[in-house]
This record gives sequence, structure tokens and C-alpha cells, in this order.
Amino acid sequence: MTHKNIPRNSSIDRRTVLGLLSGSLAALAGCSGGLSDSSDGGDGSAGPPEDQSDYIEETSIEIVENGRQLALEVAVTDEIEPSSVSIITESGREFVSDYFSPGETRTRLSLTEGEDSNEPLPPGQHTLYLRGDDVETKLPLELGTSFEVEEVVPGTEHEEVGDDSLGVVLRNVGQRTGAAVRTIVNGENKDSDPFAPIKPDETGIVEFKFLLNDRVANCAKVEQTTERAEELTVEFLWSNPVVLTQTISYDNSKGCKKSLAGTPEEITEKSTETET
Repeated sequence: MTHKNIPRNSSIDRRTVLGLLSGSLAALAGCSGGLSDSSDGGDGSAGPPEDQSDYIEETSIEIVENGRQLALEVAVTDEIEPSSVSIITESGREFVSDYFSPGETRTRLSLTEGEDSNEPLPPGQHTLYLRGDDVETKLPLELGTSFEVEEVVPGTEHEEVGDDSLGVVLRNVGQRTGAAVRTIVNGENKDSDPFAPIKPDETGIVEFKFLLNDRVANCAKVEQTTERAEELTVEFLWSNPVVLTQTISYDNSKGCKKSLAGTPEEITEKSTETET
């Protein structure tokens, strides 16, 4: 394992920050991002559908249903009369399908299924299947990207994070849109926020709720002052999780005062080189 120090005060273009917080759906409404070619999360053999077919103009991932579901919007050229489009999973199962009405050139395919569970499309190299008059084409559809930690901030220093919470700013360093879905502290699942896409080369902030709460009941049983390293994990729909450690200082001489101490470190797996 390797550890990478993360600057505490990284410069972030706030115009590109997408909140990943419960209660921030209004700010997220309308956010979307296209699927792009990348070796991250796949074998790099396929670009986005619009780069593979003259019939598809654009694909994008959007939030629907109050932020609890994601959809793939597909736009085709007006030179054809499309009838339907489907996503076929890597295992050969039809995950979702939709029909075009006469004159329509745009439709949405849900990337989650189940009315209550909202289970996402599983990872893998899937297929986009487009049918229409004199048109029948199957295109590789790959999802997944890579994320890096840019900054860790207490909620008192960020308007999108609760004052008693911790915010982790992530940058999408790949070439596909990704979505964070869950936060974990020391191996314990804390919550599952609404899906929030982060487009390539843009940032989003994830909230670790109540991690800096000063109530005595939430304070560690320690001497008057101590420091503890917390392992924080952010999970994504189709990408590898981000794992980092952040030291938190506990001061029981003032009831239960928590604050950040030291520099956060991102934990990454060592790459394995294969001899040829």
C-alpha cells in the first residue's frame, strides 16, 4: 500500500463543485455528463457510443426521480427513424429498453432498477443496442472512471457541508462521468446519499456526517487530549473506491472538542508490473 499526502488547501474551482449531499438535490437538478473513451474502468477498447456510430449524436448521464436514480440519455440523428434502444448487460440480460415515438430522436434509459432498491447497472462491458428503419447496431457501452482526493475540509469551512461534518473533495481524473454513492468510516457504512454525477475533470464534495460532532456522547473515551486516525472510504457506482486516512484531535478538557490534525493521506494499491 502507498500513502499520498493531500494538500489541505488545494485550489478548487467552485463553479465545478457538485454537491453530493442529502438535501442538495435542488442544486444538482439538471447536472449531466457525457460518456467518454477511457481505459479507466474498462479495457479501453471502446469509445463513447457517439464516437462509434454515425447514428448516435450524444449520450449523457443524468439525475432523475429526485436524485435517487440515474439515466442514460441517448440522442440519435434525424437522418434515421429509430424504433428502440436497449442496454444489454455483459451477461447477455436486457437491463432496460425504451421505444421512440414517431419523430422522436431522444430518449432516456434508466441505469437503476427496482422501485425501492434502485439497484444500479452492474459494472462490466455492456452493449447499447439501437434499432430502427434499416438500422440495427450494437455498440460497446463501458462505464467507470478514476477519482482522486483534492482536499479535506471541516464543515465550518464549506457551505455545502454541515458544521459538525467533514467534507472530502474529489476530482474525476478519468474520461467518463462517475457517481459517488456511499461513505464508510473505519469499515462501518454510514449513509447512502442520492446519486450525483461528477463529470470528467470536475469536482464534487462528499459529506461524512457528524464526524466532527462535539457532543460528549459522540466523543471517544480518551484522556483529556488525544489524536486518532480515521479511515474514510467513498464508494462509487462503477469505479474503484477512494480510501484515505485523516487524523482527528479530541480535546476532552473542553467537553468534547474535535478538530482536524495533520495532513490527510490517500491510500492506493501498489501497481503490479508484469514482465514480458
